[in-house]
Amino acid sequence: MVRFRTTGRAALALAGFCATAQAIPAHAQNVPEAPALFAPVPPAQGSAMDVYDRTVFAETRKLKDTARWALARSDADARPEALLADFSCAIGHALTDKSNPALFRLVSALRDAVKAQVKIQKDIVRRPRPFVGNDAPICVARKEDAAADYAYPSGHATTGWSAALLLSSLFPAHTGQILARGREYGESRVVCGVHWASDVWAGFVTGSVVFAQFVSDPAHADLLDAAWREIAAQQRMSGGLDQKRCTAEDQGRMVAPLTGNP
Repeated sequence: MVRFRTTGRAALALAGFCATAQAIPAHAQNVPEAPALFAPVPPAQGSAMDVYDRTVFAETRKLKDTARWALARSDADARPEALLADFSCAIGHALTDKSNPALFRLVSALRDAVKAQVKIQKDIVRRPRPFVGNDAPICVARKEDAAADYAYPSGHATTGWSAALLLSSLFPAHTGQILARGREYGESRVVCGVHWASDVWAGFVTGSVVFAQFVSDPAHADLLDAAWREIAAQQRMSGGLDQKRCTAEDQGRMVAPLTGNP
């Protein structure tokens, strides 16, 4: 069984929460919490971070038709089956919905949790995407309702980072490679031109929160156990990778789009 240990301090906090909950009248315990942001609000117009966001957007338009652009276009597919393929090279063998059905169900459930939480966050902030109001190149087709398709936080960055945290807990021998791929996956949204850099940073924060909530929810215990058993039975598996895809990832990661470093 996959177990996520609770620290002593966290256990005390949990005990305190439970004691408080018992003291609250039963009719008041089911009152939903008001939606809250997990990440800082977006940069104010004209602030240093806003200037940074706009500079990065302009600079990354120069990546059009490069290897990094191609990787960003590939990363635009956030379906669970695509996510398994996206992390296969980092893990060292091919993951598919057929070879790893339990893992596929787990990643699908995590993706659903991300979508629900990101929608709440986006509806609070309502930040326009960087390509709205201009004709700058982006790596995907423009949506007719782009003005109502909000940017903050990045849903893809949230998805990629939460998936990276989940997969690194299941494949601990590849933690470094998996987390690096999760970061690149989020950065692809800036390269693609559909998110500001700060949208992606917020996605990383939101992804961490969603992951923590997801693995702590008893409703997901059976999914986690099934995926763990499936992976344990496949420990000697290797290969089956799409080498062309892995080479494309290697070529794409030669650029650090959010910092400008090689």
